[in-house]
Amino acid sequence: MIRGSVSFSVSGRYPERFLNITSRNRVRIWGVRRTEEGFTACMYRADYRSIRPLARGAGVRLKVNQKHGLPEFLARYRDRAGIIIGACAFIVAVFVMSLFVWSIEITGLDTVSEARMRSDLRDQGLYVGAFKPSLDCTRIARDVLLIRPDIGWMAVNMTGSYACVEVKEEAPPPLVEDVHTPCNVKAKCDGQILRIDAREGDTVILEGSGVIEGQLIVSGVMGDEQGAYRLVHADAGVIARTKREASFTVSRSGCSLRPNAESLQRQTVDLFGIQIPCRLGAVNSRYYAEISRSEALSPLGISLPVGITTQTVCAFDYEETEWDENSAKEILNRESRLYEAFCLSDCTVEAREEQLTRQNGAYTLNVIYTCVEDIAYKEPIGTDENTQ
Repeated sequence: MIRGSVSFSVSGRYPERFLNITSRNRVRIWGVRRTEEGFTACMYRADYRSIRPLARGAGVRLKVNQKHGLPEFLARYRDRAGIIIGACAFIVAVFVMSLFVWSIEITGLDTVSEARMRSDLRDQGLYVGAFKPSLDCTRIARDVLLIRPDIGWMAVNMTGSYACVEVKEEAPPPLVEDVHTPCNVKAKCDGQILRIDAREGDTVILEGSGVIEGQLIVSGVMGDEQGAYRLVHADAGVIARTKREASFTVSRSGCSLRPNAESLQRQTVDLFGIQIPCRLGAVNSRYYAEISRSEALSPLGISLPVGITTQTVCAFDYEETEWDENSAKEILNRESRLYEAFCLSDCTVEAREEQLTRQNGAYTLNVIYTCVEDIAYKEPIGTDENTQ
């Protein structure tokens, strides 16, 4: 390809003489094929020029069929300087662009936000479009670890214009339960005991009994037949039926945002870290919500610094609403369900009693929950010399 080659045909009375001459002069010929008039073959472009006088001495005629290679391409377009300049500019552009980071991939994230991690990397100088020779991958990883205690290990690897950030989040230390300090098991709230699973200690309350907050259930002071006492780490699970109360209030009149029919989409082309808007627009309402979705070109799994960001804007109307009793009850019931999901997640709700009241321009929903839960908690026993 670089030296150039010529495909030619040989005709004459004794074409085998031409083969002998080329062999004697160490001229390389390949692709020899017999024809009715002689044969066809290929040789380098420079050798073809020097072999013509020898061909005349062998009594054969040479005819060029086709020329190949870079010299032929340059000769064909020697009068078109724009093509040569464009090719050179392309090579220079590829070289210059290879000095920048055009793609960043972060792997290993589980609980840490990728957006937050990219923001921290940008603060350390690693972002799409960063000048690669100015980056110190070891320093970037070290500085991010110093400001992010939730990251246990991190490495930044550069391959061409592609940066791969490997992250391992910090594993929380295992909870080591203290099983040696003497303690009692007490009730953390009022309730009726359904079951006691005592694993260590002396049970002082019978199943089915009622207890109040702070009452002793399993004692860590154990005695033997000789009247001697010893302190142990009491351990037990105490399942009890409890009552919990919660109140939820909503004003009779309030404000709300309702979506209307007005919406639009804006698109931005992300080209080498530069955002170029290609579709603009705005909604007339003061209240709106935006949803952005970015799609990067990834042919064959290789991320390119080219993508499209589509932003959907939905408008809302501001309305003043006066709630009736049914609407207020629906809102308050929704809040009570959220309370159950987040505040009573460790309990089993058996029943709930509701009472809706209206007072001073507001609706109040009082709910009494009947729950089944573990009410045991441990309280250390004092062991100093003044403790009875």
